[in-house]
Amino acid sequence: MLQIIQVVIIFLIPMLILWASKRHKIIRTLSPILIAYAVGIVWGNIPGIPLDRGLSDLLTQVSVPIAIPLILFSADFIKWLRSAKKTVISFVLMIASAFLAALLAAWVFRGTIDEFAKISGMMIGVYTGGTPNLMAVGLMLDVKKDTLVLVSTCDSILGGAYFLLLISVIKPLLSKILRPFESLSSSDEKEEIIPEFSSLEKKEKIKAVKGVSLALLICIAGLGVSAGIALLLTGNLDVAIVMLGVTSVGVGLSFVKKIKELKYTFDVGQYLILVFSIALGSMVNIKEMLSASPQVLGFVAISMFGAIVFHLIFAIIFKIDVDTAIITSTAGVYGPAFIVPVANAIKNKEVIVAGLT
Repeated sequence: MLQIIQVVIIFLIPMLILWASKRHKIIRTLSPILIAYAVGIVWGNIPGIPLDRGLSDLLTQVSVPIAIPLILFSADFIKWLRSAKKTVISFVLMIASAFLAALLAAWVFRGTIDEFAKISGMMIGVYTGGTPNLMAVGLMLDVKKDTLVLVSTCDSILGGAYFLLLISVIKPLLSKILRPFESLSSSDEKEEIIPEFSSLEKKEKIKAVKGVSLALLICIAGLGVSAGIALLLTGNLDVAIVMLGVTSVGVGLSFVKKIKELKYTFDVGQYLILVFSIALGSMVNIKEMLSASPQVLGFVAISMFGAIVFHLIFAIIFKIDVDTAIITSTAGVYGPAFIVPVANAIKNKEVIVAGLT
């Protein structure tokens, strides 16, 4: 019963946030994603309220793979493909940055942490594609289980802090030192304005609901097939394969006119991103943050924020624009699951396809 209530709350709060954002300018200014994430953190740390963090984790893993194709159905893939070159350059710079920062952290903590060299390898892995890389490298290097758990916990703590910055102040700050993003849309291109669902007539509402239902079924089927392929190839739900599968579904069907013209698929995708943000926030455990090992926390902090700073320096040198720098930093630190939420937060749909790839 408690799990059902938790699911209802996670799906209901984003509806309230979206409703409020249409009526209150301050909600739009602060960003619905930021508010959802903050509400999740507060809810997850109220004493005496039982919360199944495993259930929240499951919802984060399911919501984004379904949201990605919904958002990509209306995409102009050919246009976005033109940004691939600068995205690749920026991501290569992110890889170099992660390597340099991990070396720096290893040098600083070489006399205080037993497995500093192995942790350094894990840091290079995690900041070139996310937590699955951390676990893979840790297992391959035969890192002690306690160390693996502690490093993963510290990464989650600091990763949550950086995500908070990404969806709030990072773009305004970096816009002062990095060049602006150059849109691939020509000035005479106008984005279609879709009327609010509540303003539609009954027949139009029924048609819209049918269209969104079809799109959701396609996305769920795509997720199922992607998960099946991952299990077949690797024996587990490999995140990279699943994300590649659902992204391929979204991009491929964006060329099908009937799918591309479905209304409100992008809006439903954004709603699921808010579901993801609420669930993610509810998993943040402030007590764990306060009890983490200071040495390992420092190691991970130097690795993460060092990589971010080195990448920023490279972006200035190589004249990478602010949105591309942010989205490739997101890809490095978190992996593909966070691309869409951050792209929404910086209000740039054009970086989604290149960032996911």
